[in-house]
Amino acid sequence: MYKFVFRNINILNTNSVKSDKYPLIVNYTCNCFAGVPYSYDTYNCVGRDDYFIIYVTDGIFNTKINGTVLNLKKGTVVLFPPKYKYHYWGEIPSKYLCAHFTGSHVEKFLTDLGFPLNEPYVLENEFSPKIKSLFDKMVEQFMTKAPFLQYSLACLLEEILLTIVIERMRSNGYRTFKNSIKYIHANYTEKIQIPYLAKLEGLSNSRYITLFTKEFGKTPSEYILELKLGRARELLLTTDMTISLVGASSGFKDQYFFSKMFKKHVGLTPTEYRKRN
Repeated sequence: MYKFVFRNINILNTNSVKSDKYPLIVNYTCNCFAGVPYSYDTYNCVGRDDYFIIYVTDGIFNTKINGTVLNLKKGTVVLFPPKYKYHYWGEIPSKYLCAHFTGSHVEKFLTDLGFPLNEPYVLENEFSPKIKSLFDKMVEQFMTKAPFLQYSLACLLEEILLTIVIERMRSNGYRTFKNSIKYIHANYTEKIQIPYLAKLEGLSNSRYITLFTKEFGKTPSEYILELKLGRARELLLTTDMTISLVGASSGFKDQYFFSKMFKKHVGLTPTEYRKRN
């Protein structure tokens, strides 16, 4: 068995464009598979400028997120945010459908649907013939350059994302957390009270934490912390702010606590992270 290693960043990011020309824009979509005699291994150390969604349609899809290797089965959805270093691979036979997308309203659309914006999202669910059919149609139209292509692709991708959310809602005990997620993303640099988030969803404090953790794989406090650290990483790489100002601008009122949390979760101090990147 041979493995096709795909690590050419220039080729991987050929269609990686961030744009606000339209509310939702599909930059690229395709149907990928590992077939005899090749399996695949894709690694992008810089990430893309747009969002990247994958839908596993056969076999086992492997990806590494936050240092953890996940072995994902047929029916799994993976959403990578812009600028996220991603690595995934699959053995024979494994297949997936994917799309790269951007747009002026994409962040609002994803937030309204309950998707996180600054970290990868993985949803393991039963395989959906409807989602595959919509993806297949989108790929076909992209390849044949159908009339009004950009509009039809945007409509199909929107329906795919909506279908993912609706089918997820049918899972036992699922809630969208739309109100609290929207509030968190708008206010995560400020002090957020968990009881207030619970009130937004009409739940008790303990019930809210239990259901939120079940849905996102982390507590509300951990979710908020990851947003703050994501903001800090961005500011460290794109501004000349002092470390204390980066911490304060990311929602950390105490510089010592900021440095401690950053080192614990990122593996480097803020200063080391800036120098190495």
